[in-house]
Amino acid sequence: ALRKLRGSDDVEEEMDEMKQEDQAEKAEGRMSVLTLFTSPGLRWQLISIIVMMMGQQLSGVNAVYYYADRIYSNAGIEESHVQFVTVGTGAVNVLMTIIAVFVVEALGRRILLLAGFGICCVACAVLTIALNLKAISWMPYISIACVIIYVVGHAIGASPIPSVMIMEMFLQSSRPAAFMVGGSVHWLSNFTVGLVFSYLEQGLGSYCFLIFGAVCLATAVYVFLIVPETKNKTFMEINQIMAKRNGTEDPAEKDELKDFTAVSVPYSKKIDGERSSAL
Repeated sequence: ALRKLRGSDDVEEEMDEMKQEDQAEKAEGRMSVLTLFTSPGLRWQLISIIVMMMGQQLSGVNAVYYYADRIYSNAGIEESHVQFVTVGTGAVNVLMTIIAVFVVEALGRRILLLAGFGICCVACAVLTIALNLKAISWMPYISIACVIIYVVGHAIGASPIPSVMIMEMFLQSSRPAAFMVGGSVHWLSNFTVGLVFSYLEQGLGSYCFLIFGAVCLATAVYVFLIVPETKNKTFMEINQIMAKRNGTEDPAEKDELKDFTAVSVPYSKKIDGERSSAL
């Protein structure tokens, strides 16, 4: 599987790193959620996952889908056809998520997060304007375009990438606890949107999408300032980046990492070195 993924038969170093991380994880044991919250060396990793998971749901993706039927009806689509257009929107979501799987290694996680939340922010702002100017004959079509663009943005970044970041920002000992925290934040945020959206809509009307746009913008700013690019980086390198940000190193993470420092050269750098030697 690694040979196919990397496009090379020389994957021994990466395999060694995986084996040694697994051995270290078995020796250290798994970290509890409480320990995760109290570990200074994992402070910014944990905050980053919480922010990204909150942004994923508080960006209003469920609200957009909820509003979509009315937007399509206002655009003049027959009531009997609205459900098919909604299914088409879901198909766009699936298609763009699949595309994201193939481009994430080429573009990087951080770029997709920034692009995804940025697109969602702009789409929410324009959608608010379009819904307030729906009396203009062509404006409902702008609303439809905003819904589709929002779905595209969410599918390429906000939806799939946070889970990938959990895999790469946490070692095996702390990863299960990180997934528990991330999953809890995800569903609590989802529940919150479902609970308050009807009240927001009644009180603010279409302006409620400005709140979702602000959440997208805030999440994008956080990603830009704090979240590192993890593409082509080993667990050792990612941990070192976050250790500098935390201003400390968590002993549990440090002990787990020291067992495979010898194989911490990134795969991409190794290939570049081999090419240089060949030249």
